[in-house]
Amino acid sequence: MRRLRRALVAASTLLLVSGALLPASARATELFGGLGTTGVELGVAERVGGAAGLRMSAEFLKVGRNFESDGATYDTKLKFSSLGLYGDYFVAGGGFRLSAGAVIGTRKATGNAVATNGTLSINGSSYPAAGESVGAEAKFPSAAPYIGIGYGHHQPSKGSGFYLDLGVVIGKAKTTLSPSAGIVAAAGQANVDAEQRKLQDSVDKLKAYPVLKFGFSFAF
Repeated sequence: MRRLRRALVAASTLLLVSGALLPASARATELFGGLGTTGVELGVAERVGGAAGLRMSAEFLKVGRNFESDGATYDTKLKFSSLGLYGDYFVAGGGFRLSAGAVIGTRKATGNAVATNGTLSINGSSYPAAGESVGAEAKFPSAAPYIGIGYGHHQPSKGSGFYLDLGVVIGKAKTTLSPSAGIVAAAGQANVDAEQRKLQDSVDKLKAYPVLKFGFSFAF
């Protein structure tokens, strides 16, 4: 949270300074909000003259799913709480743009499996595990680069508009496996470590998180 607050202050200062230094005819401010794979987005954009623009947005996502399978209950969650800092380059003077920046904050996926009357699988073998559990977490880097393309935030005039973003946040997640003591005793630490490596290998295949966002804006 301390890193997130520092980034927020720095980005706010950058937007304010750019607005103060440029003549009124060369700048426009926009408030925007939308939805996407990073969750709910609320932000501010500043056209800093010519073909360049700056954006800052807060992005929040919290989704979960509970289900049962093979005698076990599963609880999974995806939670993001981050700050996006972006620079835009508008192509040919229109709304189409190239974008780059960074996403700073917490982004993680968690899961927990509890065996009610069945078994749990560790390293390819199943173990009787009534009442036992296995937790897993995949945590993305707290700061990661973003690249993408999009439309909007060009503020050609005062009033409402819309925007669309398509890109990726680059960075692989680090995983943690947390089995209960009974599972460790039944399967053995070597099998638990092997399952941890399998989980990390699976997550490593996802080298970037896809971003698709759309929403509405108001320039003034």
